[in-house]
Amino acid sequence: MARPIKDGVDYFPFDVSLDEKFELIEAEFGLTGFAVIVKLYQRIYSRGYYCEWTKEVALLFGRSVGLGGNAVSEIVSACIRRGIFDIEMYDKYEILTSVGIQKRYFEAVSRRKNVNLEKRYLLVDYAEFFKNVDINWVNDNINSKNDNTNTQIRVKESKVKETKLERDTALAKKPYGQFKNVYLEDEEYAELVKRFPMADEIIEQFSLKLKAKNYKYDSHYAAILCWQLEDESKTDANKSSIGCSYDLDDFFNAALKRSYGE
Repeated sequence: MARPIKDGVDYFPFDVSLDEKFELIEAEFGLTGFAVIVKLYQRIYSRGYYCEWTKEVALLFGRSVGLGGNAVSEIVSACIRRGIFDIEMYDKYEILTSVGIQKRYFEAVSRRKNVNLEKRYLLVDYAEFFKNVDINWVNDNINSKNDNTNTQIRVKESKVKETKLERDTALAKKPYGQFKNVYLEDEEYAELVKRFPMADEIIEQFSLKLKAKNYKYDSHYAAILCWQLEDESKTDANKSSIGCSYDLDDFFNAALKRSYGE
């Protein structure tokens, strides 16, 4: 009887100097965020070059690391937004992987005689790593049908402009605003009401701008606070101008520059 092909690896390399994406996760979630990434890497590499990531998996993973499912989902959502994990692979197949993960995995198993690969999950050219390796294509016969189906699903999802990532991010938050697209925790909403007498009006205008421009933010609470700081720094001339006292375009442009360094 043939010996089953091993998918995972016993160890994986981890750079001493990490890039800004990891620093941002640690800045937002503390050492807990960094630790969750390391545990996810362990989970991925023990299985190969990707791992399934559904709501149920998140709940079980959260329990295994001593966190709630919502807390883990929020960290993972931030990792996907910042490119630590590939957003298309997550939206399309509900898996966590990346170009870097796959390159490191393929380098680690490049001397094996046989390797299991699933074509639809590949982000890199496997031929660069495997010269004398027999490739066992997993689920290769169903790829074409599944890919066509997923293409249709992606088209439908793009019409409503809602991704699974956005839904998972909102698990621990409540929707506010006319379009129900401003996500705030109970404590965040209470703090806004406490700090700003016109908090509900501010949220409504924020909701309208999100809908019109389709901007994305890691934290709607932080973005609203940024908006208010920008407004408070306006000159007396701008404050006395006719119309809405909140210059939404200026706020969003400034916030984008801060978020993406543009």
